[in-house]
Amino acid sequence: MSDMKRTFMAGLVVAGILLLMPFYFNLIGYNNLPSDSDSNNLPQSKQEEKKALFDVPKKEINVEPSSATVGFGMPEKQYVISNNRFSAVLSNVSGGSLLSYELDPSVTQFRGGYNEEGQYDALAPVSLILNTQKKCAPCIQTVDNNGNTIVHEAPFELVSSSGLGSDPDVAPRLVFESVHIKDFVIQKTVTFPRDSFVINHHIEIKKNKGGINSVGLVWDKGLRNTEKNIPDEVSYSLSSVGMNKTIENITLTPTSISDVVEKKTYNNADWAAIRNKYFIVALVPKNPVTASHASSTFMLKEETLVPSYATSINSIHSSVLDCDIFLGPLDVDEINKLDTYLDRIMNFGWFLLQPFSRSVLWLLKFLHGFGLNYGIILILFAFIVRFVTGPLTKKSHKSTQKMQELQPQLQKLQQKHKKNPQRLNQETVKLYKESGTNPLGGCFPMLLQMPLLFSLFIVFRSTIEFRGAPFFAWISNLSQPDTIINLPVYIPLYGDQIAFLPILLGVTMFLSQRISMSTMDPKQKPFMYIMSVFFYLIFNSFPSGLNLYYVVYNILNYMQQKTLKQSS
Repeated sequence: MSDMKRTFMAGLVVAGILLLMPFYFNLIGYNNLPSDSDSNNLPQSKQEEKKALFDVPKKEINVEPSSATVGFGMPEKQYVISNNRFSAVLSNVSGGSLLSYELDPSVTQFRGGYNEEGQYDALAPVSLILNTQKKCAPCIQTVDNNGNTIVHEAPFELVSSSGLGSDPDVAPRLVFESVHIKDFVIQKTVTFPRDSFVINHHIEIKKNKGGINSVGLVWDKGLRNTEKNIPDEVSYSLSSVGMNKTIENITLTPTSISDVVEKKTYNNADWAAIRNKYFIVALVPKNPVTASHASSTFMLKEETLVPSYATSINSIHSSVLDCDIFLGPLDVDEINKLDTYLDRIMNFGWFLLQPFSRSVLWLLKFLHGFGLNYGIILILFAFIVRFVTGPLTKKSHKSTQKMQELQPQLQKLQQKHKKNPQRLNQETVKLYKESGTNPLGGCFPMLLQMPLLFSLFIVFRSTIEFRGAPFFAWISNLSQPDTIINLPVYIPLYGDQIAFLPILLGVTMFLSQRISMSTMDPKQKPFMYIMSVFFYLIFNSFPSGLNLYYVVYNILNYMQQKTLKQSS
């Protein structure tokens, strides 16, 4: 048996073992979930003992005796706010903190998420409030002239309201005031614009006898996970602060309940935000602020740890703060309504790739505007890209053919001048010039395609447009793998399911490589075959929309290569 066949058979054996491992584990009763970490097994109540990232040393607040009972004894009240974008429950804690926030489930992209027990429901509305043990979404904080910070978590009094009825043309507006503080009064107005994911918070310190230097907002409830594939979503999750069009990020991939990222503070910030794969909460003030962010670990469900980000902003030497809070999808059109550079938090790739990625996303949304199914659009994209890159592939093929024709002459030169490398180099360059052959001609056309191909990979893997979008038959969600068999355990690199499109992807890649490798050094062929198996393994957990595109693209690529080979 040849080396190539041995290597190929070894690759197939490895792939077969990986596929059979779950059935073996299930047979012997092995559970692959981590259970040996004591910190991971802490009950939910133990999370209350971890360090509060934005807690400040306890400090007595100057309270009027006559109003102490009113302030701290005031019952918490709740107000239901809804429009055609979301349904929310707002409490009077700190003058308006969200208890729940669910997006409109009539929109396909806004279905699917986790409930309070940590169970995933594909049909439930997306809920974006994560850590219900915390109170602030958001809370008001004040800083006095001595640098003392107080987070105000007491219920406020509702002094006026409008738009809480059924009139769709009147935006809900609630005005709260603190009633328990002696030296100053905090007035906060919360406005819910219609047809928007934005909530405006306007805070003003009145009767300021307490030397309040600045006022701010604290968001410590994190952002709830929305995707079934938690490891993939955590890889996108982060907290960001934007300053003069530069962005500072923190990330956390927790392995223990005690994992944290310490608080970091920045001056002259334009906004602060927390995102997961498809959704975002962003604090966007009207004027530059001081911003902070940090992260702790939250137990979403038993033995499933996720990052819980907290962020805060503070006005700079001002007792007034006007801030929009965007809580909704990472949709570039919605984000751009905020008239800031918050869209840079979206995953458009490296700087050089971003123009390509943005163009791809624009074309994607443009085609969908005609009512086309996203699956059909992905197939159209494959044809469009092959139309654009086809001439480059043809040019690369011709250049490769010329290089192959020169191989006998190059081998003669190598034998003739094997003891004189300098002369060999001179004669080789001369041969290239006389034959009009560019040794890089086969690679350069392919390199020109790379920015476009990388951009397609980035956009198709992370765009919210595919979330919950069906195609046909078993492909019911283009943002998730097209699973045909669920496995009993999770296999690193491969996942916990068998999907159909990655199998087609591996087959089409193998067929294309077999044609392109017909004149390749036999010693290099096994590595190319192993690469087909490797790509099959990693693409098994990728979104079905991305795999659908690459399957069609590979089929078209195979057909072109076969035609070029027959005509040469």
